[in-house]
Amino acid sequence: SVNDAFVYSDGRVERVRAIRGNRITWAGLNNVGYTRSRNFSTPILNWRFGKGTGRREIVGEANSLWPLAKPKTVRFRAITYTKQKPTSGVHRAVTLWTCSSKKPHTTQTPLGPFATIPVICDRYSATSMRLIERIEWNYSPDLRHYVRRSSVDYYRGTRTTILLTAALSGPAA
Repeated sequence: SVNDAFVYSDGRVERVRAIRGNRITWAGLNNVGYTRSRNFSTPILNWRFGKGTGRREIVGEANSLWPLAKPKTVRFRAITYTKQKPTSGVHRAVTLWTCSSKKPHTTQTPLGPFATIPVICDRYSATSMRLIERIEWNYSPDLRHYVRRSSVDYYRGTRTTILLTAALSGPAA
């Protein structure tokens, strides 16, 4: 719902600013907004960075992963368009994604245990088909949001995991 907020172990705060159909506009602590699909496993769709902007088009059936009633797999492309500043040319990049839902299990967080459904997404280079990144989201149907996100960036050789530390609704947020 609008104004719901989620706080993560890395200090990040995500707050719902607006909901329009299948798109949610989020804001962080600095109130900079970005838009993504209700399907959190697809990349962010619109954002700003400094004087630059970015937008993505999702091509394929990414949303057919839902509902997460049974394990399934989807494939889609993300076409990204970025501009470093308003007068810059547009840079275009394409990545290929495969996302799979898995069998439910319990995920431990600082808020306690949650019954979750893992969704694992692999991002591949469109030119070399090399695996670039793997992201695992642990989605809580009760909370209707993810409570854990773990990623491996194979290009940079880094691993990160964040856990939900607070979920605030409406006026409490």
